[in-house]
Amino acid sequence: MKPWSRYWGPASSLDVDKLAGEFQPVPLEVASRTGEGCALLQAETGYCYTWSRLSNAIRSVAGWLQGIGVGKGSQVAVSSENLIEALAFTLGAMAAGARVVLIDPLTVGEDLRFQLEGRPIKVLAGSRPFLHRAFSYVAESGVNNIVELAPGDPIFKAEGGVEVHPLREVLSAAPAAPEDLGPLDDAFAIYYAGIAGRTMQVVHSHIGLWLASKVYSAVLGIKDSDSSLLATPFTHVLGLQASLVAPLLEGAPVVALARWSARIAGRLVSEGLVSYIAGVPLMFQQLLEEGVTGLKHAVSAGAPLDPSLQRRFNSETGTPLLQGYGMSESLFLTLQTRLLANVEGTIGVPLPGVEIRLRDPSSSKDLPLGSTGELLVKAPWVMKGYEYPEENSKAFSDGWLVTGDIVEVREDGVMFFRGVKKRIIKYKGYAILLGDLEYILESHPDVVKARVYGEPAGDVGQVPVAEVWLRRDSNVKEDDLLEYVNSRVAFYKKLRRVKIAGYL
Repeated sequence: MKPWSRYWGPASSLDVDKLAGEFQPVPLEVASRTGEGCALLQAETGYCYTWSRLSNAIRSVAGWLQGIGVGKGSQVAVSSENLIEALAFTLGAMAAGARVVLIDPLTVGEDLRFQLEGRPIKVLAGSRPFLHRAFSYVAESGVNNIVELAPGDPIFKAEGGVEVHPLREVLSAAPAAPEDLGPLDDAFAIYYAGIAGRTMQVVHSHIGLWLASKVYSAVLGIKDSDSSLLATPFTHVLGLQASLVAPLLEGAPVVALARWSARIAGRLVSEGLVSYIAGVPLMFQQLLEEGVTGLKHAVSAGAPLDPSLQRRFNSETGTPLLQGYGMSESLFLTLQTRLLANVEGTIGVPLPGVEIRLRDPSSSKDLPLGSTGELLVKAPWVMKGYEYPEENSKAFSDGWLVTGDIVEVREDGVMFFRGVKKRIIKYKGYAILLGDLEYILESHPDVVKARVYGEPAGDVGQVPVAEVWLRRDSNVKEDDLLEYVNSRVAFYKKLRRVKIAGYL
């Protein structure tokens, strides 16, 4: 037994190897549930997918995709706010055997074009707000079919050989027989490779998503009597695993909030429609301002949690605000359990099935428990790898995932986040890869070299700023470079300042 297993509470007897033997792909397990209770509820409208309707939707989406030749080896992109139609489509695409490529709906411009072009993406399902911003980029990227994730007739028209399909066409397709999905088959990919420090697909397996979610639920204590608020984007790990898949696998309904609103979230909690929220620290700060009480589970992740906020939340709501830790490459790795609720600043202990090592960041020598060093991990749900195999050497060392994070681990296994070695910052919980912004700056014909770094920005984390070195004959101005970058990236990636450091 690991020294930290005593902190797992009722999950201390969990046998992860035995649990893995019970594996069933997430979309097929969810589709096996029936009943007229709500499985997915849209917070803003009250519109509901019952368990039976969700099951039918998953099978119809799979059937429609297979009917147009989408299956194993194919990629299907989904880009939407937290809409229940998008959630059902995502599960159906997984059931069809495709790798579901999750794209943040705020992605725009060259950033979006890069994520679509040159990949075997046959279908993109997008919400109307996303398609309003990005339709031309999608149509020019080589994607053949667009599914408009909204009721009624599509408002976008086919062009350039791209077909536009209404959601009702997809949902009326004949249900598919369950695809033979192997444990190691691709389930989904997201575009945040923080360890490698650039944007590329991070690919996860079916058993990885299923097992990580089951273990997380067991340690936190999610039951079918709970109800989860999907408040962070499902295109990110925190939303997908902690808020959506984990509760659905336990038979707990999910209430989807298209865009974060503390006022709506507070109302849902007060009305008893939500008992569990996983979110970034800023959300819990805003929930306090709404006077929220009555939550059963509250988990903060995605950015360091200020101990003063944690103390205040615990005191004013009566619910312990617990902190978790994970990343795109690993899903959740640690969780602060209720037995550690009074330990300030901890990211908890490794979840069952997670192995950890510490090494000296400068010498790469292993360090004992009780030290502070760079964290290396193994877990059955660590990513299969990046889409570019040659990049995996940046993330793995002898089979261990090298997180790039500096962590203190007490002798009993209780962990504390102490900083980062990798080149990544967080703004409002969003990951910003500094190398991506440097790449865009250096694509400008007048920029010879760029360095992007983070500056503290209070409760929201850090914001990116840049120094550039220009060609000697350049007349470009700092504001020109700001516009050049910021017109190509999502709002949270925008540079706040550019300084011309010299000429080369």
